[in-house]
Amino acid sequence: MKKLRNEIWTGFSRVYTGKNIVKKRGRCLSYSDLDDIENVSVIVREGKIKAVLPTAKVGASLRKGLKKIDGQGAALMPGLIDSHTHLVFAGDRAGEFGQRCAGVTYAEIAQQGGGILTTVNATRLASQKMLLDLAVQRVKRAQSFGVTTLECKTGYGLDFETELKCLRVVDQVRKIFPEMTFVKTAMPHHAIPQGVSRETYFTESLQFLSRLHKESPFEAVDIFVDQCYFTHQDLKKLAAWAKRARVLLKVHADELVCTGSAGLGAKLGAVSVDHLLKISDPDIRQLAKSNTIATLLPGTALFLREPFAPARALLDAGARVALATDFNPGSCYSLNLPFMMHLGALHMRMNPAEVFAAVTINAAAALGQKNRGAILPGFIADFTALPVGDSGQASFEQVLYHMAW
Repeated sequence: MKKLRNEIWTGFSRVYTGKNIVKKRGRCLSYSDLDDIENVSVIVREGKIKAVLPTAKVGASLRKGLKKIDGQGAALMPGLIDSHTHLVFAGDRAGEFGQRCAGVTYAEIAQQGGGILTTVNATRLASQKMLLDLAVQRVKRAQSFGVTTLECKTGYGLDFETELKCLRVVDQVRKIFPEMTFVKTAMPHHAIPQGVSRETYFTESLQFLSRLHKESPFEAVDIFVDQCYFTHQDLKKLAAWAKRARVLLKVHADELVCTGSAGLGAKLGAVSVDHLLKISDPDIRQLAKSNTIATLLPGTALFLREPFAPARALLDAGARVALATDFNPGSCYSLNLPFMMHLGALHMRMNPAEVFAAVTINAAAALGQKNRGAILPGFIADFTALPVGDSGQASFEQVLYHMAW
């Protein structure tokens, strides 16, 4: 159990509250919506933000019983949220990366028995301790980039025993890093094991999903709907299961080809549809009128040498957009969320307020996290300090400015 914090955060050059972004619910944002306030202190009681006040007005009575956190001129913003990672796996796919550099496509490697199945084999062979040691190293890496909330998918087991092993690793990680928030997503529907049909595997995996949830409860399920993977009918069945089990639904959608799965996911009430490299215009409009978050993964597009997802079209239509790393061994071997923010700003033409929302309030919504992602009364006290740059100033723009901090 996390120890409830009673603190006063003070001495920061500026505080980015996200007030305007929350007011607009993360949609249709202009640069001016990135508000920052100087000379204020943030009061935290029992783990929640009690007040954001001018420092000069914080008297002795308000400070009583609070631990002082001195910002020493840094800037303060809500904790960064990485809402799409495949944290738990063994091995790497550097050899396949070499193949891709030589011109072999991701799909061709998968058809040859490589890709996800390569990592499945390594993960099945790995002990739980080995997987935990790897996960701990990765969490520390994410922390170094200012991430305070991390989604952790399974998906490299594709059988009950290994999927459960991976879920239990996340349970252990939660105990090791009580200061962070971890969202567990079960994803046995990440690929189809060798030697079995999609139909047979989907039926079997849907049956053992309930056993997984009983043994190691998770917050969400995810499914890869694409060419050579799972279908619309599979997605509908998983959505029905998720509704019965009262867990969130997420979808890997329209990554390799346009399947219409983003729009279907929105209609089925998914909290997020992710990737969207090949999303159609009708599905963009569908997302814009829904509460489903469009989670974009620019590192994956860069890694696969694919055009970036149409962030500008989604944003201009009124959709809510999140950015995440998609940390995984095959198509984005990076936990550097600030670098993904840089790509979003520079190559996906997102303004700073849109990027801010994409890793705070919208990313929180993509994980079903309420009252997280802003520095406002009633919100969970979860912060990232932005360091002072070479100019002697600390700002959100400094984060976007650095190509890879």
